[in-house]
Amino acid sequence: MISVIIPAYNEGKNIKDVLKVLEKINIIDETIVVNDGSTDDTEKVVSLFNVKLINLKTNLGKGAALKRGIQAANGDILVLLDADLIGFTPEHFNKLVKPVLDNKCDMAVGIFSSGRKRTDLAQKIAPFLSGQRTLKKDVLIDFINNSDVDILKYGIEVALTKYAKKKHLRVQHVQLENMTHVMKEEKLGFIKGFKARLMMYKDILKVWM
Repeated sequence: MISVIIPAYNEGKNIKDVLKVLEKINIIDETIVVNDGSTDDTEKVVSLFNVKLINLKTNLGKGAALKRGIQAANGDILVLLDADLIGFTPEHFNKLVKPVLDNKCDMAVGIFSSGRKRTDLAQKIAPFLSGQRTLKKDVLIDFINNSDVDILKYGIEVALTKYAKKKHLRVQHVQLENMTHVMKEEKLGFIKGFKARLMMYKDILKVWM
């Protein structure tokens, strides 16, 4: 059984495009959206789709939102996706889940390729920052039980990478061609977006150091 988990904070403009693609994929048993205290119409948009919606009253951060989704998931294989993907297709999804389904690896990490130069370069340099991942649920349950996930925020992907190394998990990088995501400066405007990006890097560095 496959569960998809999407943390979302003020993604009303973007998440519908991701959910429309997921609706077309018949191997998905459930899709869980964790609305992380959004102040826009994220809840309204998500409610139009056949998904399990978890509403958090306040913005707790990406790590805490993912934890809630993992705990609520019924699948034995969990797919973690960002809510703001551009160019996402069923083919991308199948590429991301196949290595785990075939027991070729314990964690598949999706890497943007040929989507946008800036995001492509960032993920080539630092693939551990990718939010597109497939893992078995028991691995993720062990991870959240042995990590302070609630305070990780944007450091969740780095923490997962460090966990995989510590546990000697088999990790496979999967190229997701012609795919990217909406940048913070595009969502919030340059100044607010740049400040949000700095805060994200701060969260990442806290976990990395």
